Amino acid sequence: MKLKSNKVLFIPKDKDTEVCIPRPQSSKKYIPEWFKKMPSLVKTINGLSQDGTAKMCMPFLDSLVSGYTQELPCDVYIDCNTKEDDPVINYRWGGNFRPLSTRKEDTGSSNSMPHFPGYYKTEFHWNTFWEPKTPSGYSTFYFHPANRFDLPFITHNAIIDTDGWPITGPVPFVIKKGFSGLIPAGTPIYQMLFIKRDNWNSEQGEYDKLYNKKIEFSVRKFLKDGYKKQIWSRKEYN
Repeated sequence: MKLKSNKVLFIPKDKDTEVCIPRPQSSKKYIPEWFKKMPSLVKTINGLSQDGTAKMCMPFLDSLVSGYTQELPCDVYIDCNTKEDDPVINYRWGGNFRPLSTRKEDTGSSNSMPHFPGYYKTEFHWNTFWEPKTPSGYSTFYFHPANRFDLPFITHNAIIDTDGWPITGPVPFVIKKGFSGLIPAGTPIYQMLFIKRDNWNSEQGEYDKLYNKKIEFSVRKFLKDGYKKQIWSRKEYN
């Protein structure tokens, strides 16, 4: 069945952004190298059989490739000075192109979140250049790139009603304590999925043994890819 196609409009902050800054792209363009290189199967503990890795898991892959991803527009170097509690940030671009800033610089205030162990105390902002204008009734879920534990930062999550507020604004993040090095241009810094605003109610259902058996058998009768063959639906973000 062909699903209905919706359209999101990514609006640039200004004309310079339109010319110089890459707009968000389909997240399938940002599959990490470690995922591409990992094996599909590994030996079980007893060594007598093989088990599938995350590379064989369609729900895991869906999280990587769904929605749209904003990449870092320029190289950023993190210099970890052990005498200080926060790193020094260096990048080359100037003028209107400030890829990141601190909350203190932007608002003159302290952090909006408590300090959590393992991260520097300073709250940083990804300065956004493109924002989505979604169809009526749709919000945007901004989140740290899915399953990207390898990145030296963690981006805060938020939901914005972008059908009425397609305005650029900073996206907060914190940097892992002790990290020093280059975060190269093109690194995914946040991911976006679109959510239809519906009212939901919940109730408790009854366990249906026969139904569960039927669904489980329909998937597990295949040696591999049973979920993909029987349950999974393709998601398109172009």
